[in-house]
Amino acid sequence: MNKIKGSLFFSVFVAMLGMMLIAPIMPPLIRELGLRESHSGLMISLGSIAMAVMAPIWGRISDSKGRKLVILMGFAGMSMSCLLFTAVLFGGLNGWVQGGVLLALLILTRGLIGAFIPAVLSASQAYMGDMTEESERGGAMAILSAANGMGLVFGPAIAGAFTLIGLLWPLYFGIAIAAVALVIALITLPPAKPVAREKSAAKVSPLQPGLRTYLIFGLITMIAIVTIQVIGGFYLQDQLALSPEGTAQAMSIGLMCSGVAMLVVQLVQVKWLNWPPRRMLAAGSVILVAGMVVFLLSAQMALYILAFVLFGIGAVWLMPGFMAGASLAVGQEQQGAAAGLVGAVQGVSAIIAPITTASLYQIDKHLPFVLVAVLALAAAVSAGWMARKPYMAAPATKKETADR
Repeated sequence: MNKIKGSLFFSVFVAMLGMMLIAPIMPPLIRELGLRESHSGLMISLGSIAMAVMAPIWGRISDSKGRKLVILMGFAGMSMSCLLFTAVLFGGLNGWVQGGVLLALLILTRGLIGAFIPAVLSASQAYMGDMTEESERGGAMAILSAANGMGLVFGPAIAGAFTLIGLLWPLYFGIAIAAVALVIALITLPPAKPVAREKSAAKVSPLQPGLRTYLIFGLITMIAIVTIQVIGGFYLQDQLALSPEGTAQAMSIGLMCSGVAMLVVQLVQVKWLNWPPRRMLAAGSVILVAGMVVFLLSAQMALYILAFVLFGIGAVWLMPGFMAGASLAVGQEQQGAAAGLVGAVQGVSAIIAPITTASLYQIDKHLPFVLVAVLALAAAVSAGWMARKPYMAAPATKKETADR
């Protein structure tokens, strides 16, 4: 069982890493190709749309065709689409493809990457739900949450290291590690039989009672994470009057501290606490509010490091909280569909958060953090109210528990 959990951890980490390797290199590549900055935003947005659309579809396919098959398809598609994306960039840098044709090919291949990543994320979460009992679901999802968070944090750092060799080298690494992950999943994951017919897998709705609550928590969590990634660097530079190089260093240090905090808290959650989803959501929301308050009131780097640590702790309890809650809100035959909706939430947040928070930042640099604080406070109040609700008997076909 530990070998399977380790393989799923690595799968989710590689999938998130593959998504984050692209973001840091797009601005300089866009300028090298003679395209406009808006084209970079267009590619990222369309990639996120592809992720949001395909995540529920992959989840339902994993219910009807099997988890392992979908994970393997995801990694194969990631590796091939990243190879095509890199080939188009290479052709553009060498003048073989230009203008509208170049832009169209970049959008198409970037969209393919976004379409295959949620195959791994959705099937891995559903696989983890299949192999764990309800009482241990929170700890199991904490493992995937740690992998998710590590990919988000370390992806840009790894990309930055490879750019010292060349701008396309992060993509070469992405192609290779997706292929390696495919081989590891092929060897280590035992084949799992489909758990549902396609019709029953398609019955999950994001609006159904129970599930929708956790999807809202997921949206708030991912908006907070994307906001820090998009706005954090600008905020540090403006608040501390840093140079571009100093800003990059400060942001890297802050994100690394968040990553370390995530790993420590996940270890404590898995090994000792094993909190249920409601408790993780309540604790994570409160700590996230505290992190945003420190961001808003600080003017020193040491305090910003504290804010990044609080942000990491809050996010790392919120992520497994809404993932486990969504898993417990549906029956065994619908784990893939629920996991797909969780993946769709990640894609939707990557679409709306950059536009919203960047617009707010132009009005006042504090507003994005105020927005996240307000959303997190609302989540904390909601989680506290949920925790006071009496236990309810769960329908046998839904496997719902009082901790949903």
